[in-house]
Amino acid sequence: MINIYIIVEGQSEEKFIKEILTPYFANKNIFLYAERVITGKDNFGKSCKGGGSSYLSYKNHLDKRIKEFNSQKNYYFSTMIDFYALPKDFPKLEESQNIQGRYEQIAFLEKAFKDDIGFDNFIPYIQLHEFETLLFCDTNAIVECFFDMNTKKLFNTIQEDIKNYDNIEMINSSTHNAPSKRLDRYTDGVYCGSKVSSSFSILKNIDIEVIKQKCSHFNSWLEEIEEKRA
Repeated sequence: MINIYIIVEGQSEEKFIKEILTPYFANKNIFLYAERVITGKDNFGKSCKGGGSSYLSYKNHLDKRIKEFNSQKNYYFSTMIDFYALPKDFPKLEESQNIQGRYEQIAFLEKAFKDDIGFDNFIPYIQLHEFETLLFCDTNAIVECFFDMNTKKLFNTIQEDIKNYDNIEMINSSTHNAPSKRLDRYTDGVYCGSKVSSSFSILKNIDIEVIKQKCSHFNSWLEEIEEKRA
């Protein structure tokens, strides 16, 4: 049995891990625990969670949890952070801009992240390009979520928009075309108005094996987690 403590960016990622990935891994005797990144405290001293606009928020949260659990056996730590709008103070981010190829750039950044945390049982994961990338694994699942819209038109709009992307992890050609921006545009603002519930409704209707097949970097993360059980 192993335990994986995952610091995530927001509520959507937290819900995805708790309600989809956790049952998936529990069958493998791997137990996941997700928590939104702590970004500060309110006037009453209560932790504020989610967002993570600063790298230090992730580093401080990880350091805190590592100190709390590192004396226990079989504990690992990971993250789920969007590559899109990655914090500007992220280790070696500026240097990574010179790297050709997104996968190579992500590998470079994840290594810089691991080196900066300096803990062997840390598995850094940066999501290409956003959490919403995973939703594009099945256009029908997106359409079914927004059943009260013109579903045929919605399906055709999505298919036309992404037809030139053989690899859905590469969907993100500009600030206005990140996966979440596209979904909001397709649904006339409905998606971002119900982001957490909509993304979960879509993902629960996509088999995890389909996501692994279509998102190679995501799949590599899950495989690395599974390898820790050996």
